[in-house]
Amino acid sequence: MPKQLSLNSSQQFISLEVTKTVEVILSTRELDEVITLDHRTILQIPGMPTSVAGVFQWQGEILWLVDIGYLMGFEPLLSTGYYQQKFRVVKVKFRDSYLGILVQKVGNLIDVESQDISTTEKQKTNSLVEKFLQGNCNNSAGEKKMILDIEAIIEYIENELRIQN
Repeated sequence: MPKQLSLNSSQQFISLEVTKTVEVILSTRELDEVITLDHRTILQIPGMPTSVAGVFQWQGEILWLVDIGYLMGFEPLLSTGYYQQKFRVVKVKFRDSYLGILVQKVGNLIDVESQDISTTEKQKTNSLVEKFLQGNCNNSAGEKKMILDIEAIIEYIENELRIQN
């Protein structure tokens, strides 16, 4: 017997390509906008954690930019070996502030049934990828998707800043 869908039982996510082989999804509730950014507009700041690619000015505000791939242990997008004229930045809102997440590519919107979402227990893990996930789910095609945890990313960056100062 097929599942009956109710309007309140699904959540919408957007897919983000971290690397050519790693894709995560982000709840659209945390998404503010997607920005196409020229790499020359990124101002690198000495003394920042290495996962902070820099800052850039966007519509009158300064936005911190985190390279999510580098944060997860992959090659940084702004490295000299990887050259791309334009980057995709996912501007996310967390509490009362904004953060820019640098990704290779922004994909499609995905609807996921709430009962298909499982959260990950927050535990000490050696996997840099798992540190920044809040859980996973299966999309309508049955593919397993990893859900990005914006709060974990911000807490990690804040902790790194405290350690360095």
